[in-house]
Amino acid sequence: MNRRKMRHSQIVLALLCTAFFAAGAQTQSISSYQLMQSGTVALQQGNYSAAKAYFEQAEKLPDVNVAEVNAGLAMAELQLGNYQSARDRETKVLNLVHSAHERAEAHNLIGTAWLRESLQSPSAVDHLRAAQSEFQQAISLDPIFYYAYFNLGNALSREGRGKEAAAAFRKSIDAASQNPAFTLNLPLTQKTPISKFSASDSKGHIVSSDSLKGRFVLLEFWATWCSPCIRALPVIRQLSTYLPPDQFVLISVNEDSDRELWRKFVANENMDWTQIWDANSGIYSLFDLARRGDLSIPRYLFLDPDGHLLRTYSGTDHLDLIVAEIVNTVKPQTQTGKLADDPGR
Repeated sequence: MNRRKMRHSQIVLALLCTAFFAAGAQTQSISSYQLMQSGTVALQQGNYSAAKAYFEQAEKLPDVNVAEVNAGLAMAELQLGNYQSARDRETKVLNLVHSAHERAEAHNLIGTAWLRESLQSPSAVDHLRAAQSEFQQAISLDPIFYYAYFNLGNALSREGRGKEAAAAFRKSIDAASQNPAFTLNLPLTQKTPISKFSASDSKGHIVSSDSLKGRFVLLEFWATWCSPCIRALPVIRQLSTYLPPDQFVLISVNEDSDRELWRKFVANENMDWTQIWDANSGIYSLFDLARRGDLSIPRYLFLDPDGHLLRTYSGTDHLDLIVAEIVNTVKPQTQTGKLADDPGR
């Protein structure tokens, strides 16, 4: 082979090598991204072991975002009940992130790990105090962080500090309503007039669609067997007194099949706002919220003073958005200032 041909071969080989390594780097980059995406999807689907495995694979790649992969692993460990591992991972995140909200989220997750572990530990009070400290640090970093207040309320309530818990849950509504991200869809637009209904509440008073006109109304469809409904109860309790009663009314519509069970629960939990037992889901079925015979709860229907449906909300994953849109739509001139007592459940 002459020198010219040899030089040409070397150039071709060099170009092939460069293309090979560039392709390899691109594949590796895509792989880390795909692993992170797969881990996130697994978390959303509740497949926490798979999520952990994806994040652990991503962690081995040199181009992965270290803070993000540790945050993902912390969440997976939390859901798997590996509380110390979750705290260790999130502590690493604290050392890697700089924005106030990112640091607040890290403190919130560490606090959540302490809070959940308190249910299984003989040192429950120590764990609750550790959780409260983390939530308070999160609040100091981000004063409109709804979930930090919500979790602080739960930690205080479990320690039997009912009034402090009630104040924290009320502040969670303050925080949500002050978050500019939750005003993007406002103002809400009228949809359709609601179907007429009439029922007796727990005190024997008649509540009808006509009697509610002139005020904004939130119809909350719930049941005692619905765990998301029960988790939302402390915030719903505060929302019942948060706005002036001449502008807003909250009505809880129960979907239990056992009326006596409903009565006992309402009494034990001191649910002193308007309560209706929905026999055979008659009111629920008027709103076409699910296929006939099915129940999908919790559901929240927000009505305007003319009896038109403004918004239907499903579940409690975005309870902060729900309360924010309600509060900012009603726009009271003054609040009642009445703090609803937390029964210290």
